Amino acid sequence: MNHDTSTLVVVNPVSAGGQTMRRWPQIRTALREADIDIHAHLTTSRGDATAVTRREITGRSSVRRVVAVGGDGTLNEVVNGCFDERGTPLVDGLTVGLIPSGTGSDIRRTLSLPTDPHAAARLLAGGTTRDIDVGRIVFADGSQRLFANVADCGLGGEVVTRMNRSRQKRAGLRGSAVFLGVSIAELLSFRNRDVLLTIDGVTSRARVQQVVVANGRCFGGGMRIAPGADPADGLLDVVVVGDISRLGALLAVPRLFRGTHLGLAAVSSHRARSIGIATVDGESPPRFDVDGEQVGSAPAEITVLPQALRFAAPALVC
Repeated sequence: MNHDTSTLVVVNPVSAGGQTMRRWPQIRTALREADIDIHAHLTTSRGDATAVTRREITGRSSVRRVVAVGGDGTLNEVVNGCFDERGTPLVDGLTVGLIPSGTGSDIRRTLSLPTDPHAAARLLAGGTTRDIDVGRIVFADGSQRLFANVADCGLGGEVVTRMNRSRQKRAGLRGSAVFLGVSIAELLSFRNRDVLLTIDGVTSRARVQQVVVANGRCFGGGMRIAPGADPADGLLDVVVVGDISRLGALLAVPRLFRGTHLGLAAVSSHRARSIGIATVDGESPPRFDVDGEQVGSAPAEITVLPQALRFAAPALVC
């Protein structure tokens, strides 16, 4: 084994309804067979992955790679552990990886990450990386949250709140069917809201169902919300779903999975470096879904950190 550098593996044992814990022995074996020197940490609570990542990468000089085993939420916590409160990387030369094992695991679709543990281990051992952008949200109280994939303000924040307490997630059911079912259930009671939206300094008032700020292309278990997003172009794709009716939203679902919804009259898209979402008097603050977790609510400012994260991913095929 290569003992000059070690790999911290952060495992979320309760992701995918506990299936990750059952898969962990096979994943651990695959990593060892790939001659990867690992030390593993099984998370015990929300925020634990962030804390252990920050502690290990700053306290162990040998840690130069951190691999999340879980879903987008687990990866999100690991990514947040790699940066300080100003959005600056804590250490240089660190690589982050993901072995997907979560309810949605949407970032894997954009980065073409393998789900098979042995293929994932071979990718890590091969050392192929890509420098990708990271989104940064700063809330009204000054706290921040970083994201690798998608932040969704509005309907998505309510969907993940319902999703994370749903029996389907606890039972370990995964994928687009579960997300779709929960989304439809939430949509039936959701009310569109007025917000002040600022995109690269230009402010407008709009009544919206949701404002999706995407670094990756997919969310919700395969919905292609930002089909043209490039996670390394220094820009975030902003998809604004306006004052669409419940029926209109339901009818648009097949287009969302195909990635053809951008042609709808109620949907607009932009590419930007900074996005502000503010509440309007009399409206309740819309919640955020950040990489599949409900985190904070508007008002908030979102910016891009260009190519701030070195990610273990297959090379682009030109």
